[in-house]
Amino acid sequence: MARTRKLNVGKAFRAFADKFSKSTQVDDDSRPNIVYEDKILQDKINAKEEEYLQSVVNAYKKYVNPYTAYGKNSVQAQSIADDEKALLTAYNLFKSVHEANQTIGDRETYVNLHRVESPLSKKICYTSGGEFIYLQCWLMYEQGIRDFVPVFESQEKNYQTEWSLVFVPAKNWNFAFQDREVIAAIESVYHPGKRSR
Repeated sequence: MARTRKLNVGKAFRAFADKFSKSTQVDDDSRPNIVYEDKILQDKINAKEEEYLQSVVNAYKKYVNPYTAYGKNSVQAQSIADDEKALLTAYNLFKSVHEANQTIGDRETYVNLHRVESPLSKKICYTSGGEFIYLQCWLMYEQGIRDFVPVFESQEKNYQTEWSLVFVPAKNWNFAFQDREVIAAIESVYHPGKRSR
């Protein structure tokens, strides 16, 4: 009796397998198109991520080549080019003093260059507007400068906030979450395989 039952179970399983394989071979048009709520949600998430990536790419494109993005005679392009030059000048000044301290100075005699005054520190779009990450990425990727990270430091003076550039060793700096997302997006599109540090 047990043997007959095993054969019946075996036959039943084969019959089911045959039916299942036939049902999967049916044209997709004949099956109802079931859209699951999770898939709709995932599609929305994917669309938002793609939209965000595109906005980051478009914003960074202006820093990679401002004259291509805005036009040869554009005021915005000239402004970005000036900002890039100002950041590079600030870095070179800081780096010169830093190297002089290491080669000429000692533990007791050195130049204390903590803050660098720059026209960038007067632009709200950089100090608190979220655009500075694009200049930081321009410095890292387009100029290959990865030893120090430029950041803004605020100081209260006469009841007003004043900003200055500070260069922090890259190994000691952690970007904010939103900035890390921008960096990851830029790396994936402009510099695949390169890591920010």
